[in-house]
Amino acid sequence: MTGTESAAYLLERVRFAYPGAAGRFAFEIDSLRVEPGSVLALVGPNGAGKTTLLMLLALLLRPSDGRVAFFGRNVWEFESRERPLTRRNAVLVTHHPYLFKGTVGDNLAFGLKVRGVPESEWPSRMADALALVELPGWEGKQAAGLSAGQVQRIALARALVLRPKILLLDEPTANIEAGLSLRIEAVIGEFVREIGTTVIFSTHNTSQASRLAGSILYLSEGKRVPFSHENCFSGTAANDGVKSWIEPRPGIRIVFAGARRGHVTCVINPARIRIEGEVAYRAGTDDGTNVFRGTVSRLEMTEGGQALVRIAGDLTFRAVCPLAEVEEKRIALSRPVLVRFDPQDVELIGAPPAENKK
Repeated sequence: MTGTESAAYLLERVRFAYPGAAGRFAFEIDSLRVEPGSVLALVGPNGAGKTTLLMLLALLLRPSDGRVAFFGRNVWEFESRERPLTRRNAVLVTHHPYLFKGTVGDNLAFGLKVRGVPESEWPSRMADALALVELPGWEGKQAAGLSAGQVQRIALARALVLRPKILLLDEPTANIEAGLSLRIEAVIGEFVREIGTTVIFSTHNTSQASRLAGSILYLSEGKRVPFSHENCFSGTAANDGVKSWIEPRPGIRIVFAGARRGHVTCVINPARIRIEGEVAYRAGTDDGTNVFRGTVSRLEMTEGGQALVRIAGDLTFRAVCPLAEVEEKRIALSRPVLVRFDPQDVELIGAPPAENKK
């Protein structure tokens, strides 16, 4: 099927700006089609528009322009009384979910009651959902006082128990330890296969996006961008006649090859980033050109003999590093490191301004 009716979502020329945010942030997407039963990952830096898009898909934000078709119907053309009923088919789990007062069971039962699910089905559906997030038998526990990771899992179970057509997840494993995170990913994949739910989730982790999603939508500053790696930064280009740079943060420069004017968005391939260990960090071998200090905040081993390393400092970088190099340079969690890359490794997104073209 290729008609509009076959799509879970069809977005056309959608625009959105938050009130009072004129000139600061606007979300724009010319087209997006999501098939039923598919898994779509939204990847991009903080402020890229991932949460805004999820809110638009959850029908909680109304676009200022364009069309959002939900299973073939433009939801914003509905009578207002129909819209809440339509929203029940799309369940959003936020990055910092809120649990209602009472027990875990009360939280899971709320949506079932609102949707008119027979009460006789509640116990088995709640038990199944809690087992999926590895919290079996937690129906009677009080929601108050749970850890951030437990709250995240209960919120996911509260969504799974509804067996929705659409499941929208804002960084679903952000507060969950790595081992359990992989198991939650498996649960989401199983849910898609067994129930046929369409899943759209946001993440900073491109390896997670690749593992779980059939397709990936990359976002930067509220717009779709055609690149497939992380380390995305924006700023106003400057040039001193010798080199060009942007300042993603005041006083923090990323130098790139060539000349460019105006607003620039650039990315650095994680495989092109070099990491120096604590010895180099202590020695202070900083030549001032694309050298940044930071601390390893995440270290994930892959099957291909590579490590995915997240370095947090004045800027946050994600790099790919051979395991042998990780061991040789003693790169480990919470240890200081230096990040280096060449100006030629900085890729500028989009065509250069017309006045710079030859």
